[in-house]
Amino acid sequence: MAMKMPEQADTALNMTPMIDIVFQLILFFLLNLRFKSLDYRIETQLPRDRGIQATNQIVEEIPSIKVLLFRLNEDDPAKASTKIKVGNRYERTFGPFVWSGERKHDQAVEDQRDAQFREITAIMAGLFKENPKLKGEIETPPPKGASVPHGDIMRVLGCFLEAGVAEVNFGGAPAPLPKAKGGHGP
Repeated sequence: MAMKMPEQADTALNMTPMIDIVFQLILFFLLNLRFKSLDYRIETQLPRDRGIQATNQIVEEIPSIKVLLFRLNEDDPAKASTKIKVGNRYERTFGPFVWSGERKHDQAVEDQRDAQFREITAIMAGLFKENPKLKGEIETPPPKGASVPHGDIMRVLGCFLEAGVAEVNFGGAPAPLPKAKGGHGP
């Protein structure tokens, strides 16, 4: 007589725990793996007639056209002007420029400013022609340099570019010191 076997539930193995264990073993072996390190030093011989010398060396200063900008009479907008100094060769005060809102008057003021900045461009171009390796430097030293209008600084940068000087560094005023609370500061 044939016996009927009871049907068994799903006999497939659950592989998830086995995969977790395999990944943990892989991580364990990777983290404990030690690569063979060099047990010896690489011996080298450096040439003694070249390289760093024990004597002092003269460092050649990079030539630059230094332009200093100052703001004069900054408290009174009607008298405020910008003083521009190009190296030791040129010093000029620009302004005061007052715009009235009338087109003809304001255009005349801009034409006057353009003429003065063309003078700066011509001086820079002459210096650059003498030494084509020159770099530019724009600085607004304290205390009167911090209030120079941004437009004047950009016009000087434009003068550098028109003169052919493509590398220009900016040296601004240092950050102001914070004021102490309660009046106990400098």
